Amino acid sequence: MPSNMVGLIPMNPKKVAIVAGSDIDWVSKDDLKSYSPVIGVDHGAFVLLKKGIVPDMAIGDFDSVTKKELREIRKKVTYIKEYLPDKDQTDLELAVKYAFTLNPKEITLFGVTGGRLDQTLAALHLLRIIHKHNCRAVLRNEQNWMSMVSGKYQIQKSRNFSYLSILPCSDEITVTLTGCKYSLEKHRMKKGTTLGMSNVITSDKAEITVHKGIAYVVRSRDQ
Repeated sequence: MPSNMVGLIPMNPKKVAIVAGSDIDWVSKDDLKSYSPVIGVDHGAFVLLKKGIVPDMAIGDFDSVTKKELREIRKKVTYIKEYLPDKDQTDLELAVKYAFTLNPKEITLFGVTGGRLDQTLAALHLLRIIHKHNCRAVLRNEQNWMSMVSGKYQIQKSRNFSYLSILPCSDEITVTLTGCKYSLEKHRMKKGTTLGMSNVITSDKAEITVHKGIAYVVRSRDQ
C-alpha cells in the first residue's frame, strides 16, 4: 500500500501515458496531448515539470529525486501515490497496475529506454502484461513507436517513421502483411529470426493480421 495517497483521478480514459525518467528530453506537450491522464513515474514526474508539463498524477517511491524536487512534485501535482522504497514491485509496474483501474483502451510507456538494460527489458515484459489485459500496449521513444499485436491491425503511412518491422514476441507467429514493399501471406516466423525487419509501407496504410501468437510491431526512423 502507498505510504501517502492524495486523491483519485475521476476519469475513464481511452489512452493513458505513463512517463518514466529515462530518455524523455524529446517529449513535448504535443506528444502527450492525446493522453488523459498523464502519469509521471518517480523522477519522470519532475522531468515533466521541468519541461512545463504538469502530469495529472505522480506515482513512485521517489528515491530518484532530491528532497527539493519531491517538494516541487508535491506542490504542483494534484494527485500523488507515494510508496515506501522497500517494496517488491518497480514504480513503473505500480503505475501500470494503477492505470488498469481506469479501464483504458491504450497504455503508452514513455521514458523506459535509453538507460539501464534491465529496466528496458522489464518494460517489455510489462507491455506483454498490458496486452494480456486486453489493452493496447505501446512503447514510444524519439526514434521508435512499438506496439504488441494479435489479430488484425492497420498502420497509416507516415513520413516520421520510415521503417516497419514485425518480430515475434511469442515463440512463433503466423502473420499476413499487405500494403508494404515486402508482403507476407500466413507466414510463420519463429522467435530469433529477423525476416520481418526494416520493411517499408508503400500504400496509404499497411494491414497486418497476426493469425497465431503475439507480434512486436515497430515503426522506426534513423537518428
